[in-house]
Amino acid sequence: MPPIEIAISTGEASGDRVAASLAEEVWRLCPDAHIWGTGGKHMRRAGVEIHQDTSRWGTVGFAAIIKLIPKLFALRASLRRELLRRPPNVLVAVDSGGFNIGFGPFEGMVPWARRNLPQTRILYYFPPGSWRRTLKGSSLAGITDKVVTPFPWSEEQLRRFGVDASFVGHPLLDLVHPSEPTPVFADRYGVDLGHPVVGIFPGSRPQEIAHILPYQLRAAAIIHRRVPGVQFLIGLAPTVDRAEVIAQVERVRRQSAREREEQEDADEESAPDSHLPPLLTTQGTLVPPDKVIQQRKDWLKRVDERRSVDDFRLAIVEEATYDVMAASDVLITTSGTATLEAAILGKPMVIVYRMSRANVPEMWLIRKSLPTHVGLPNLLADRRICPELLQDAATPDAIAQEIIDLLLEPERLLRMKNDLKAAVNLLGEPGGAARAARLVVDLAEAGRGEPPPAAGA
Repeated sequence: MPPIEIAISTGEASGDRVAASLAEEVWRLCPDAHIWGTGGKHMRRAGVEIHQDTSRWGTVGFAAIIKLIPKLFALRASLRRELLRRPPNVLVAVDSGGFNIGFGPFEGMVPWARRNLPQTRILYYFPPGSWRRTLKGSSLAGITDKVVTPFPWSEEQLRRFGVDASFVGHPLLDLVHPSEPTPVFADRYGVDLGHPVVGIFPGSRPQEIAHILPYQLRAAAIIHRRVPGVQFLIGLAPTVDRAEVIAQVERVRRQSAREREEQEDADEESAPDSHLPPLLTTQGTLVPPDKVIQQRKDWLKRVDERRSVDDFRLAIVEEATYDVMAASDVLITTSGTATLEAAILGKPMVIVYRMSRANVPEMWLIRKSLPTHVGLPNLLADRRICPELLQDAATPDAIAQEIIDLLLEPERLLRMKNDLKAAVNLLGEPGGAARAARLVVDLAEAGRGEPPPAAGA
């Protein structure tokens, strides 16, 4: 019997990484399996034959999707031709609901494959909206043979609508870990782990770099003025233009320098001591925690705007997300996969998100359908663990204040770490990708030479 053939349809950096992990586990079970599809560098590195690279196609909002429509139509036509030329035993759709399921008059790859590839079984991995705790409906029952979800509540929700769904655990539990010891990484980038480190994650989409990173950087400038010795690491996704990030950093540096010159107090003698208030009294007894916090806040108020911006310590780090997170004390991160990765590493964070003005009307229209929380750790816990600053609330001052409060309140940091650990425990046990791969292979073997059952049968 010939080797099984598997096609994968995915897009964006997060889906690319998850699909690559799935492919590697399939090959552990079936070393001669042939796997091809749409994706990016992670799938390519794993050995998947890439038909077209879609890892930079991530969008948010209808306005951004409109710009991609010509490319989406071209990709859909090309992928359809290839699927008809060599029908796979299994088509694995990974997230990317707009492309895989469709929207408006745009028919996605999954419903098209159901109609045109009768011998091909269809498995949906990471179904869109699986993070929602309550579903009002699902079209997946009629167009898939199996759905594999990374969230525990999603299995029950999907089964309510006749979907053959299985919760296998989240594959990020196996993937999220630093590539090297943190002291080694810190030494490479000149990071002093004895002083506060703030990690900045602006997202992987062009819109996020344009509309979120400037606010994160301006918040960093405020934090820098108020927290002595603070350092910043920007973790860049492979889809991000480094030159654009550097240009934004330089703009903020210049703006911060101008503000410093305008507000600088010439009376150097009145400058406060450069050391934080001690945790011990002169008699050697512990200062009450609430008094320590107030003393530190009072001290920061006195030093505000008095520090030079010349030592604004910031490093831009590419393709080392988990190393940056591990080396950071707190994070300023966009909502999305990065928040879950940070939670797995136990890193306290402030979650921010801003959309362009063109998307504001759309956001206003759908606001009632949005969940109470947007950060994945908060969605997991079904309560607010990490601060969320969205749209107009995501100002530089607000972001900076949340980070400064976290740095000054060790009890709050510890509480957030413990809450993140409890939330991550809901994701199941490691080995999710291996369990998903087993379902893919079983589906391929069961479907050889036998058409899938009719919808609803």
